Order: sequence, then structure tokens, then C-alpha cells
Amino acid sequence: MSGRGSPRKRKAMTPVSEPLSPEEDGDDYQMKRQRNNVAVCKTRQKKRQEEQETNEKVNKLKEENEVLERKVEAMKSELKLLKEMIVAVAPGSEKK
Repeated sequence: MSGRGSPRKRKAMTPVSEPLSPEEDGDDYQMKRQRNNVAVCKTRQKKRQEEQETNEKVNKLKEENEVLERKVEAMKSELKLLKEMIVAVAPGSEKK
């Protein structure tokens, strides 16, 4: 899609000035098929590469997330401990 909100337009077919012989037509067809097969292979390879890169990025972010979650839990434990220490040292300073 062009991205401008309008659908693509088909290219107008140009009339063939003279018909090709069956041999020429077959060779032309085979060349087109070969080019198409190469293009399809290239496209699929690119898609596989992009998928692999995405999976690697997802795995990296999952690992990073786990590290951060452990850090949060450690900080929560530390906060709880510090609050208990404050209460133990100054019991008369509790909110009323």
C-alpha cells in the first residue's frame, strides 16, 4: 500500500505487438519463474531473519525484566526492614 489512504492501482497491460513462438514464450516464462523463485526465497529468508532478531530481542527483554523484578523485591525488603528499624528506635514518633 502506498500509505496515502488510497488502494494501489493496477498497471495497464500493454498489448503484445506480435505473439511469441511457443519456444520463446516458454523460455520467457521459465526466466520469470526463476526470478520469482529467487525473489520469494529472498523474501522468506529476510522474514526468518527478522523473526529471529525479534525473538532474540524478546528473550533479552525478558531477562532484563527478571533482573529488574528481583531488584524491586530486594528494595521492598530493604524498605520494610528500614521502616521496622525506625519504628523500633523511635516508638513515640508514630502517627496518631
